[in-house]
Amino acid sequence: MDRLCERDPYYDDMKVAKRAIEQMEMVAMMEGIPKFCPCGGSIVETRKDEKRYYQCEKFKDDRTDCMHIRKLWDKAMEEEVSSLRESVDYNRKKVLSHEYLIEEMQKELKAHRAEIVN
Repeated sequence: MDRLCERDPYYDDMKVAKRAIEQMEMVAMMEGIPKFCPCGGSIVETRKDEKRYYQCEKFKDDRTDCMHIRKLWDKAMEEEVSSLRESVDYNRKKVLSHEYLIEEMQKELKAHRAEIVN
């Protein structure tokens, strides 16, 4: 470790702040059905006011808790379906590409067989 960092009285505070910012970024950027919370807590499905949520077991409903996952079930499902559609479209294009390549290879194989026979 750098000696300057060890002597800096604010070094530990900066590390904690950096970790908190990274955790908030992870919470903000998480798409689809959350699988984990950046804090390490597990995700549970809850209901409140006729709405379903995926949220961290450590989440506190005080409007200031931005360190833990809490996502509307509907939004999570919408993002998950969108992601799955993109994946299906990508894989469909790959399959079509492979089918085209197979057809081309079969044509070449027939041509080579014809050359061998003649």
